[in-house]
Amino acid sequence: MNKRLLSAVIALVITLGGANFTLLNAASHGGGHGDHTELGEQMETISKAFRALRRQASDPAKNADSAELAGKMLAAAKEAAKHDPAWTSEQPKAEQAEFVAGYKKGMEHMVALLTDLEKAFKAGENDKAGEIIGKLRDAQKHGHEHYKKPDDE
Repeated sequence: MNKRLLSAVIALVITLGGANFTLLNAASHGGGHGDHTELGEQMETISKAFRALRRQASDPAKNADSAELAGKMLAAAKEAAKHDPAWTSEQPKAEQAEFVAGYKKGMEHMVALLTDLEKAFKAGENDKAGEIIGKLRDAQKHGHEHYKKPDDE
């Protein structure tokens, strides 16, 4: 009987210890909601929709869904453009305005591409949509290189 009780206690300690470690690890890596920003949430929306969109973009049978995903990305990009990158405050004071202006210009370009992408899917122009997706990937890489804090990967 004592062995059963001891086994149960050990199992409980291991389980609770693992849960505490998981929570501690999540908190130390920004897993808590305190580190989330409106810009970060919009970018996450764009990223998730973009991953799904790239998988189905060449399938004309999914054009309506693809147009909807492009529209979701467009709405999130418009909202993201209203915010400054969190990294702005870490830029030299004399360069912050230029930094933000560059980000805003990049977001305007992304909004234009997403507008064209949504139209391409609605028109059934999958080849054109594929070209725009390539341009969006390039814009995403450029934007992340210049405006996303390096340790935010």
